[in-house]
Amino acid sequence: MTTWLVLGSIALLLAVLITGRVQAFKAFLGLVFLYYLTGLLSLDSMLGNFVNPALITLIVLLMVSQVLEKTRWVNWVGQKLFSKGLRTSIARMGLFVGGGSAMLNNTAVVATLMSSAGKSSQHPPSKLLIPLSYIAIFGGTLTLIGTSTHLIINGFVVKAGLPELGMFDFIYVGGILLGAGTLLLVLLAPKILPLINRKSTQTTEYFIEAKLSPDSPLIGQTVQEANLRHLEELFLVQVVSTEGVFAPVAPSYRFTPNDRLMFVGDIKAAPKLLLIPGLTLPGAQVKEENNHFIEVVISHTSTLLGSTVKAANFRNKFDAAVVAIRRGHETLDCRLSEVVLKAGDTLVLITGSDFEKRENLEKNFYFYSKVDIGKHLTDQQSLFVGIGFLSVIGLAALEWLPLIKGLFILLALFLVFKLTSFQELRRRLPFELFFIIGSALGIASVMLDSGAANVLAESVLWVFSAWGIWGSFIGIYLLTVLLTELITNNAAAALGFPIALATSQMLDVNAWPFIMAVAYGASASFLTPYGYQTNLMVYTPGGYRFTDYIKMGLPVTIVYGAIVLTFVPMFFPF
Repeated sequence: MTTWLVLGSIALLLAVLITGRVQAFKAFLGLVFLYYLTGLLSLDSMLGNFVNPALITLIVLLMVSQVLEKTRWVNWVGQKLFSKGLRTSIARMGLFVGGGSAMLNNTAVVATLMSSAGKSSQHPPSKLLIPLSYIAIFGGTLTLIGTSTHLIINGFVVKAGLPELGMFDFIYVGGILLGAGTLLLVLLAPKILPLINRKSTQTTEYFIEAKLSPDSPLIGQTVQEANLRHLEELFLVQVVSTEGVFAPVAPSYRFTPNDRLMFVGDIKAAPKLLLIPGLTLPGAQVKEENNHFIEVVISHTSTLLGSTVKAANFRNKFDAAVVAIRRGHETLDCRLSEVVLKAGDTLVLITGSDFEKRENLEKNFYFYSKVDIGKHLTDQQSLFVGIGFLSVIGLAALEWLPLIKGLFILLALFLVFKLTSFQELRRRLPFELFFIIGSALGIASVMLDSGAANVLAESVLWVFSAWGIWGSFIGIYLLTVLLTELITNNAAAALGFPIALATSQMLDVNAWPFIMAVAYGASASFLTPYGYQTNLMVYTPGGYRFTDYIKMGLPVTIVYGAIVLTFVPMFFPF
């Protein structure tokens, strides 16, 4: 009975994660707490999972990465990366972005280079941003610290009593994935990805709201008389007045006090609205030069998800007003303050003087029009940080100094030399990821102890039994890929590991190829913008449609899967 209750709870967890109505860390925390309340998990075991060495390593690594992000190297790479032909630029991304993602947080690498790709005069962002995301994913498969999923897997490995994974255990298959994946993108991306010029109104159509002041000279005039029918790069689509919502807006409509005018068009034309007498933008100053427009993307970890701009108290929280919103090619049909925010939404903000001082900017936003929210390090400081980080990685790879100990020493040095601060570390602490992984370790234990993982493993064996061990290995990989596309890479790793371990035990074979199938499969998110955070980051800024990910992601997924299924058993035999 317990087995089926656990399976039912896992199914419910999947449903909640797929709908996206509850933040992932809340869903994981809720389930592991339910297991504790029902006696399926002891208090010591539940709390002990949150001090798992691999989890602490990941958190400290992310703290150290915050300092690495402030070095001048990443910005320098961004300036040099897109100066050649399109295929050459993609190939160079394979070298620099792939290599950077092996050591740095993928999200930070993409967030920094995304702006450079968007400003590339030679190539439209639509040809560069999906390759940028995919190559960052490839690069993350190279090392233990390249992606959080590898460290999550290592946490499960240690808890299962298996030998801890080494720094470069992933590089054998990961190197092939990076090389072959980059070559595939060089050949196919210029042909498959859409040619979308960011200057085109077709792909930069923001939903922009302006308000008519009570003393505006436009009051009493019709749309036709006010010359608002044919504004350059802007189109009046809706008027919200005290009498109701008017859409489409007829040329004969007469303006009334406090009307809210909804425009669709190029955000670069928004400042022109301030030149129209009596028309204002939220938070805008009278003098156009006093307004600071910032373009941001709502992150997958944002506390704004599921809230409206009004309910989130946006202006007080960030000292910024939302001027415009864009959500892919979706048409919005309500006031900006009533739009329910989703991950991937692009906002244009008019910011106040305190905006850059507010906490959690990095957690809530990816900056497309880059904002310098933290000062860059000097050349000497950047050199010190780089040498220190590479030394820690090298010593860990040689097994002369445990990675966690080296990272703690390095973080302490960064604090002593004031390269970061406790306030900055606290502001950017990835507590959601901490709760997800700590909870996932407990959920995996319950799945194994209750027999739920065995039931799922038996299902995999039943479906793929005709192909024996090899078929079961393929089944575990495909199951993990399906999970990562439906939910997230971290959640897929957490749910896939106990099934993989149970499958190998039932077959009485080496567990490592099955574990590696989960590790690589959890990163194989190329078909949708939602399975992996970097895919979501580039979705709206690239002007992509959902189908663009399918067209480009399908051949990448096939080649990626073929490489994993071919080479993992070679390096990690059954």
